[in-house]
Amino acid sequence: MAGPATCFISRHSLQKNQTLRGQLWYLEESRPVKAPIKHLCPGQELGSFNVVKISYAVVLLSATIARADVTSNSTLPSTNENVRIQIALEHPDVTTVSILPSATDPAIKTFDNPHWIYVNRDIVVEHKADLAQDRHELYLFINGTHEQGTPRGSKGPIAFCDLAADLGYHVVVLAYPNDIPASVCRNDNNPKAFEEFRMTIIRGGRSKHISVEQSDSIENRLVKLLQHLEKIWPRENWGQFLNEDGTIKWESIAVGGQSQGGGHAALIAIKHRVARVICTGSPKDYNQKRNVPAAFYREESAIPKGCFFAFNHRQDYTGGTSPEQLLKNLKALELDAFGPPADVDTESFPYHHARILMTAYPVVNVTGSQSEGL
Repeated sequence: MAGPATCFISRHSLQKNQTLRGQLWYLEESRPVKAPIKHLCPGQELGSFNVVKISYAVVLLSATIARADVTSNSTLPSTNENVRIQIALEHPDVTTVSILPSATDPAIKTFDNPHWIYVNRDIVVEHKADLAQDRHELYLFINGTHEQGTPRGSKGPIAFCDLAADLGYHVVVLAYPNDIPASVCRNDNNPKAFEEFRMTIIRGGRSKHISVEQSDSIENRLVKLLQHLEKIWPRENWGQFLNEDGTIKWESIAVGGQSQGGGHAALIAIKHRVARVICTGSPKDYNQKRNVPAAFYREESAIPKGCFFAFNHRQDYTGGTSPEQLLKNLKALELDAFGPPADVDTESFPYHHARILMTAYPVVNVTGSQSEGL
């Protein structure tokens, strides 16, 4: 089944963890939330706001991955490999697939590190009654910046992608042109510099700081990947995330991202009516010269603000944006309408239903990359 451009990692031979499987069911609940009608997420009734607990799972999973980099244990050293092994044991039914972008579109010539696919076929193909139901939603995760000379081909936040697949999502970690950080715009006189930079990557084109061929854009790469997956594995129904004219059916896609990728996810959610958006280590577009958040944060978004979720570290200065400036960005997005930032180190779920989640774990000085769980 696997050709030279496709790689499988099978986990069916690993021991199943039924305890975790039982815990997956409580990742969604309905709770009353006081918020303006314009802030409510599609399909959610006023007064009975369906809180998407999957965003809160980011807190636990990101913290788990981060601990592998910044803490140690005298009896069992914690390493990224140990974390990966534990994740595989907890999600044995999730199949992970890598596909080269050039295998989906011969016009893609650069940034040919693999896309990663996560899927639980027992859910989306076999529809087994004892598992979560097929959500008929795609979780699209967009990685952060990988500057030239650094390792590529990141599989994304493995634990979170595995969890999403076990919850009934189809999951894609998309490879895209990500060698130039959005922070190149931070001292620009143009208030729309950040938006123009990101839209060039999302749709292709040219802007002051970057040029991207349309074939290399996020949108084209996603379309061609979904078409490819539908062709080779039609039973998984990847084509349901495309409209009849071949364009992206954004309303069936939950978009998430880390650092630069989280900024792309936020802008996509402002431009398109996606299912929801999750930003980790982001959004960080802050104009240092003008001392204001990026102008596009204040634009009217295509989805209600109740569909935005953000999780960040209090010591994260990556990209030259301070935690205080990042909070200004989130307030510009009006996420403070759901209450002040929740401190996940001291509060318990549901974190007063906040859309802004913060952590300082571990309580030691960490580097910017460690604060983002990298």
